[in-house]
Amino acid sequence: MIDSMRRYSRVAREQPGLEWTGVVDDEGGRLVGIALWESAEAAAAARPALMAEVGDDPFTTWDERPIEGFRGPVR
Repeated sequence: MIDSMRRYSRVAREQPGLEWTGVVDDEGGRLVGIALWESAEAAAAARPALMAEVGDDPFTTWDERPIEGFRGPVR
């Protein structure tokens, strides 16, 4: 899973509008992938390239519980 998150970050860094991306271990056994975009449009435009890289990864096999998603406010 960490490899998948790193590949996602690598591809994200190649996309216009990315401000920051990384993987954080919350020390409770949960990995948190973060990507900050300059706009919702930039994030949406990057999605095809990101999914081409990780879309076939076996997330349902890796997850002990469903993936939680959070989309914060656009500045």
